[in-house]
Amino acid sequence: MAKGINWLGRLVGLVCAAALASAWAYVLWVPPEGPGLTLANFNVVTALMFVVLAVFAGIAAVHGHALVIALVFLASFFPIGVSLLPRDHWLQWVGWLDLGLLVSAVLIWASRPRPGAPA
Repeated sequence: MAKGINWLGRLVGLVCAAALASAWAYVLWVPPEGPGLTLANFNVVTALMFVVLAVFAGIAAVHGHALVIALVFLASFFPIGVSLLPRDHWLQWVGWLDLGLLVSAVLIWASRPRPGAPA
């Protein structure tokens, strides 16, 4: 049971990280059409940093490192993700995907193998 929960956490983390990296890359390279959220509030370096953080979260999810995923969640959610949640824009999903990273970290941490526990 614990192994299945661990794999579910890894899958959730990988999917959320891939979607976050894709969303930030899209925001970075595709110009906005019509009124909406533009990169005026974000600069290119910040968007690239979030792409790299999402890639690191995906790698950590594959390897089952809950602490790294939690740190990426903290670095990504509180500066940007929380401010995008109440907006009526497709980038609102960035905040929800960041919360998916938190769920992934909790699932992986809760189902990690403990030393001395029966196998």
